[in-house]
Amino acid sequence: MIKRHLFPILFLACLALAFFAYFPGLNGYFLFDDTINIVENQNLRITALNWLTLKQAAFSGNAGMLGRPISMASFGLDYFANGLDPYYFKLTNLFIHLLNGICVFALSNLLLQAHRRRQPQAVSHTAAKWLSLALAAAWLLHPLNMSSVLYIVQRMTSLSTLFTLLGLIVYVYGRLQLNDEGNTRKSGWAWIAAGFVVFLPLAIFSKENGALLPVFLMLVELIFFNFKTPSTRARLLLTGAFILTVILPLIAVLIFTAVHPEWLGNTYKIRDFTLSERLMTEARILWFYVRLVLVPDISALGMYHDDIHLSTGLMQPMTTLPACAGIFLVTVLAVMSIKRYPIAAFGILFFLLGHSMESSVIPLELAHEHRNYLPMFGLLFVLFYYLLAAGRHNESARIRGLIAVSVILLLAGVSFLRANQWGDAVEQKLKEVAHHPNSLRSNMEVGAFYAALPASNQIEADEFYNNAYKYYAKASSLSPTDTLGLLGLIALNSRASIPLEDSWTSVLAKRIENNPFTPNTGNSMVKLYKCVASDNCKNAAISMEILFQAAFRNPTLRGATKVQLLFAWSDFLADVKHRPEAAVAAARQAAALDASNVESQINLITILINQGRTAEAKTAIDRTRGLDNKGLYVARLNDLEKLTAKE
Repeated sequence: MIKRHLFPILFLACLALAFFAYFPGLNGYFLFDDTINIVENQNLRITALNWLTLKQAAFSGNAGMLGRPISMASFGLDYFANGLDPYYFKLTNLFIHLLNGICVFALSNLLLQAHRRRQPQAVSHTAAKWLSLALAAAWLLHPLNMSSVLYIVQRMTSLSTLFTLLGLIVYVYGRLQLNDEGNTRKSGWAWIAAGFVVFLPLAIFSKENGALLPVFLMLVELIFFNFKTPSTRARLLLTGAFILTVILPLIAVLIFTAVHPEWLGNTYKIRDFTLSERLMTEARILWFYVRLVLVPDISALGMYHDDIHLSTGLMQPMTTLPACAGIFLVTVLAVMSIKRYPIAAFGILFFLLGHSMESSVIPLELAHEHRNYLPMFGLLFVLFYYLLAAGRHNESARIRGLIAVSVILLLAGVSFLRANQWGDAVEQKLKEVAHHPNSLRSNMEVGAFYAALPASNQIEADEFYNNAYKYYAKASSLSPTDTLGLLGLIALNSRASIPLEDSWTSVLAKRIENNPFTPNTGNSMVKLYKCVASDNCKNAAISMEILFQAAFRNPTLRGATKVQLLFAWSDFLADVKHRPEAAVAAARQAAALDASNVESQINLITILINQGRTAEAKTAIDRTRGLDNKGLYVARLNDLEKLTAKE
């Protein structure tokens, strides 16, 4: 009886082990992009559960081209249930991760069943089930997935992965039914259609990576089914589905890029690297990811990998050319091996295709661990297949099984250690900077931590100040284009009422004016302005004005960042410089740049009311109601209208 129930018992044990391996990290805090997407997002703070509030939360995001409404709605539900408590946000992430682990098992088992139909001797039905369990356990417990679970905003990644995996599962299940000659039902088509019609939109509206689902489906079709169907009509239907979802979109993107090549070039204006530099660097980063998957050294893992050197040429650094050549060679070998070694070909191509969006031409930041959350499945699939599939080596099956168990337990141990670090905000920051001493963001985070520590006496105050100064100064020295370190130093001295060093403002103004203006620079400038406005950073007021003016001279300041900075400049002119006319003019300019955004119009209305311009405010309110197509801002606009009546 125990033997009969052994498999479900071990399956549940793997899920429980994964839960407890990540559990210590649930005590951590909001990190990095969590702040702007969740903590400071007022529209997520829903206090009633209905269609209107869910829409409000769902469409409150600014990340990605589509706003990622499904992910944002889930954050709103978390807030409704437990308020702004990071523990429960992380707990939701962990349960999504466990669901993904179950999906990894199901997908692996289905793929192996499809493989068995073509190569019955490769792996038995029972062995496929155990192999899939080992793979799912390794994926669940891999420490490289830590940021996808405990970095709250990366629920966008894990939800997109969930729907992508479900799309793959229903497609493979449907294809197995379709190819079953003894199956007279047509339900296979319903499952196949669900992969495209149901789970593709869900994946995309969780995060844009979901658009890769049809590409993964096409890879599965090519390797495991080879478009072999019971009829020519069925083959044509499948071919048409992939033409519509893969080939035509790809052609459309290529044609658009050829006709409008500037769209890609313009997106690089806020980056300090070019398209060619990014592609060369990403080749090295892909090999770095492979290393982290196969040998997850805790000292190499990290929240930030901005300490990776940029490739400025094929021999600068010297590993660039071998990395590029290696990616090309591996890709060619994988394609050539599809018939002879289909599992190896599938796993390698799945990994590469999984990185084809975030690790290619799109000018995102160079490296993040969460980008491996789904692609890693491909490498682990290959690793565990060749480790555990018996083939002609039955005599070593027991030893290979012990190796697999040892690997899984080792991954669990590293994840547990790392989760403990993530659960302690102080330890996490100090470990990050110890493991990545040349990471600008790691130094900034430790500097900000010491700067915010309350001191009980002067000795402590001096110690905290000196530590904050050290890390901010290190951050500012790491890059000749960095602005964050110097902004941190100015805020630090201002809060402590210590005179600013003469060079800080002039050097920072040059960096702000002459380098690509990033959203992070804009956010930090706004925070410094708020400190000045609250009278906590009085001696930074002159510097603040110089920095604003430098920013507005930068031709790369554009879009949402320019709007944000113009509104901050408007507040600065009104509250610090006491120039109401100039303040209103800046607010009008910001609202005009973002004319279709309701939030921007509400900011303008608020400023108009504060300056006593009620007639203009009423006109702006009427105009803004026309922009609120989803009815998300009715209550706020009504409140503003009441204020104009009082005036």
